[in-house]
Amino acid sequence: MITREVGKAWQFFRQKGFKETLFAREAPFLIQFGKYGVCGVISVVVLLAVTWCGRQLYPELFALTLDPAKRSFHNSVLQFIAFVPSNFTAYYLNRWLVFTPGRHSTKVELTLFTIISLISFSLGLVVPVWLVNAYNIPNGAADLSFVISSALVNFVCRKFFVFEK
Repeated sequence: MITREVGKAWQFFRQKGFKETLFAREAPFLIQFGKYGVCGVISVVVLLAVTWCGRQLYPELFALTLDPAKRSFHNSVLQFIAFVPSNFTAYYLNRWLVFTPGRHSTKVELTLFTIISLISFSLGLVVPVWLVNAYNIPNGAADLSFVISSALVNFVCRKFFVFEK
């Protein structure tokens, strides 16, 4: 099965070339998922850049010497602030490069995309708070757990509920 999917992706790439493959929304699963992953990485970079800036501007709110409950609360607030530009980045990149828009109007599409993102984001916030409070782990490790737990939900929901025609 994997060999067949790799073969489909390779054949598609060879026929279309890099540029056409990049902009093809109707592509084999592995290509579509790969582009989704790249869009996700860019979105995560935006999220991490915003959280990094927040920690640089207000280091006293994230110091490891701070009470873990306060630190995890500050981390959650900062993650929520970073969610906004990260979500817009993910939406526009996915709409442009990965999924075929048109099932809904752009307004409804963005609303559904954001609702799904908020749900997975909220669920993703639970894990870092628990890890910081229960195990006093560093913020970076908590952020990584947040990213992984959020990403698991998003591809399926976006593909089948937001963009699928």
